[in-house]
Amino acid sequence: MEILAFIGSAILFALFTLVVLFVLIKMSARLALIILFLIPVIPVLLMPGIAISFLSHRHMLLADGLVPINNFHILLMLWSTLVGLILYTEFLTWYLRKGRSISKGADKNKSANPFATIQESTSTAIGTVKNGLLKR
Repeated sequence: MEILAFIGSAILFALFTLVVLFVLIKMSARLALIILFLIPVIPVLLMPGIAISFLSHRHMLLADGLVPINNFHILLMLWSTLVGLILYTEFLTWYLRKGRSISKGADKNKSANPFATIQESTSTAIGTVKNGLLKR
């Protein structure tokens, strides 16, 4: 019976993870965050007895019975991992968009000033760092 409970829990958590990752990749990170929190909360609100008994099901005991591992602990581990992935992708897309807007601005400046030297155009990042250090 314990094996079947573990397999059922693993399947539910795998489906939960796949749904969130699918939404993250195909749709949007914000929608993935909303789904990440709504999928576990809605069953708790609609069927509190069944959901709480599922989340409190103990799979194993660690440290000679001092540390129980319940479905709730597994859910928290999945939440933290998926929130980390979603925030990382949001930060990465923000950073890449910021880099594109800076490079587009540099391209506009190049076309506006055709007499810019080759050294200035190739080392804009190094020049920015040097200017920042010189200001300090």
